[in-house]
Amino acid sequence: MPSDSAVPAAKIGSRTTRRRWIVCIPVTTDELDLLTATLPSVLRNTSAETPILLLAVGGDLTALRGASPESARIEMAQAKDSDDPWQAALRELPSVYARHDLLLLRPGVEVPPGWDIRLALAMDRQPAVAATVPLCDSASFIALLEPKKPSQINLARIDHLLLAHSPRREHEIPALFSGCCYLRRAALRVLEPDMAAQPPLSTGEWCRWLAQAFRERGWGAVGCDHLYVLDHAPDRRRREMSAIEALADVRLIERAHPLLGLRLAVRDLLDQGGSAPTETPVRPPVQMHVAHSWGGGLDYWIRQYCEGDRARDNLVLRSIGTWGAFGQRIALYRSANMDQPLRYWDLGFPIRATATAHLQYQMILREIVAEFHVEAILISSLVGHSLDALATGLPTVIVAHDYYPFCPAVVIYFGGVCDRCEQERLQECFDRNEQNRFFRNANGAEWLSLRRRFVRLARAESVRFVVPSPAVAHHWQTLVPELRDKPFAVIPHGLDFAPPRLPAPPARQKLRVVVLGSLAPQKGRALLEQVWPLIAEHTELYLMGCDEDGEIFRDRPGITIIPRFRHDELANQMAAIGPDVGLLLSVWPETFSYTLSELWLLGIPVVAIDLGSFADRIQDGVSGFLCSPRPEAVADRLLAIAIDRVCLTPLRDWMAHFHHRSVAEMIADYHALIPLPAFSAARYFAPAAISPAVPAMPRALHVDARMSFSQVLLEFGEYAGQKLATTPRLRPWQKRGLTALLRLSLRGAFRLAQSRVRPE
Repeated sequence: MPSDSAVPAAKIGSRTTRRRWIVCIPVTTDELDLLTATLPSVLRNTSAETPILLLAVGGDLTALRGASPESARIEMAQAKDSDDPWQAALRELPSVYARHDLLLLRPGVEVPPGWDIRLALAMDRQPAVAATVPLCDSASFIALLEPKKPSQINLARIDHLLLAHSPRREHEIPALFSGCCYLRRAALRVLEPDMAAQPPLSTGEWCRWLAQAFRERGWGAVGCDHLYVLDHAPDRRRREMSAIEALADVRLIERAHPLLGLRLAVRDLLDQGGSAPTETPVRPPVQMHVAHSWGGGLDYWIRQYCEGDRARDNLVLRSIGTWGAFGQRIALYRSANMDQPLRYWDLGFPIRATATAHLQYQMILREIVAEFHVEAILISSLVGHSLDALATGLPTVIVAHDYYPFCPAVVIYFGGVCDRCEQERLQECFDRNEQNRFFRNANGAEWLSLRRRFVRLARAESVRFVVPSPAVAHHWQTLVPELRDKPFAVIPHGLDFAPPRLPAPPARQKLRVVVLGSLAPQKGRALLEQVWPLIAEHTELYLMGCDEDGEIFRDRPGITIIPRFRHDELANQMAAIGPDVGLLLSVWPETFSYTLSELWLLGIPVVAIDLGSFADRIQDGVSGFLCSPRPEAVADRLLAIAIDRVCLTPLRDWMAHFHHRSVAEMIADYHALIPLPAFSAARYFAPAAISPAVPAMPRALHVDARMSFSQVLLEFGEYAGQKLATTPRLRPWQKRGLTALLRLSLRGAFRLAQSRVRPE
């Protein structure tokens, strides 16, 4: 839960962003000593953009200044011709706040974090609500606890329990609460003529009259079951509310109080004891990643992100399919756990590559956003998805792990790195580019229409681009001129990998070179075939993690193949090999390269192709060696190192001080790019769809007159069972015996109920 100025009032949901309110604390002379109980909590727990006004009623500002702490957030004003605090606040608020809602707070009332925003959010739930009040024990119709001294009440604990367990609903109330009340400005404006004509009223009379006047004009007043304030002057407040307590409507509420279940549950939880929580539970924001199911570096990035994000809930929407129909099923997973989907949908009309539009996919998106309260989308890949993922209107980030969907070959390589791709060249790419392996069932004209809608949607204000290195932005903007005015945020990938740094290998006759990772065509397999004959006499080559792509090098002298390895064994295996250098031969402009990061962290000098992120990240001769993608250039560099290995010393010195940014640092950058408010209406009032903030609460027994007898028995059984399990006064053997007795009794009651049920 945010404190002090952590929650800007302008960021609490689409409707509430337009709402402005002022906290007005009218103070009479005999209430000055009560400010010490109120102002510290108000300053600490009110949103940063909310004005705080102290209104001197029946006294002067000098005494008020003397009783108030120094704070730039506090304004002061003098009330005129009024002895009643409510009358002063309603009639004499400075004109500068004439358009603000009024949040009226009395001295002696202590408030929890985010109290003003929570009342404003409750106000926005229904347009016909004119006033919202919190729970407080100083008025019977909004009381939560049995009468206790304020010193016996732990406000933080109660707030924690309410946020965790209340249904987060509002119930209609017959009158307003004099201690704390949020009043809608539009409703007050309607009543202005009547208020001006009113004779002087007491505080309680104002609370009664306003509620009645609102109802007569079609407005209502509600109490919020999710917010509790502590009154340090309960006797004063009860005197103010005494006339209201005698109302017939108040007595009617007491007969079937809407808070009965919540009261019993909270009291049960308080009886169980325990220390006050250090934090108030808040449902975290939910964001969703869109990705394919191919694995690789993209999958690794998503897993790292989801596992490292402690501030937000992360969902992953993956496309699942086969060659030529990559989107046959859409599956939704919780975080990086890909064992069991939360939900999946089989597409009646499969998506071959990426759909320009897809009606069923649109329905799936709407369902997910509504049910799981998604507030932001991170798109890592649109393979098997629809461009509709860009059109939700939510804050959306395209994480450019590659150049799809603009490039059907994904890697912008066609005989060389592409710097253009008009219609004719695009069709040639489909016809004869060996890198375009996945989407052969499409054609140039079809892909152009996909591009056009992608660019149109990507230019929207709600869509941002993130690139792991500056070169990626350069290539995107070169190939897609329409995106040149689109900002590209550079956020390098984080990596939580801290292996022991390998020592320099011993002197040996041949240079030992390791190629780490895939040897797919874009990773330089053909280039390695050309380089190897030029260096074979002076080099030992290790292909580690090449999988089936390394089979063409099988049985070649001087080459050792390790097709697969476990990532947690990487450091040990590299120590066993003891390489002099690592070789990175990608012929396409890599967007980041985890392999480069891992080699650096292991302390292995790197020779890489001067393209993409390698060119961005490597300073030639300092942190590595760069060379052109020609076989002779690569061979010359490796042979020069083999002759003079002293040239590797500066590289090892640099790596000894190299620090890779962490996953947490990367996530912080993404959160800064797509800030989500601590409070949002959709999240605040929605049930915890992904994971509960705290364990489930012991339920209060609730019986409705409309329930069947069997339902009543079920409710009673669940309640009694939970009470038995959580009662600390009972020993284990007593709990077991009583539970068995309860089950027998319920079975008998069920049989009796069933025997008396008559068929219709």
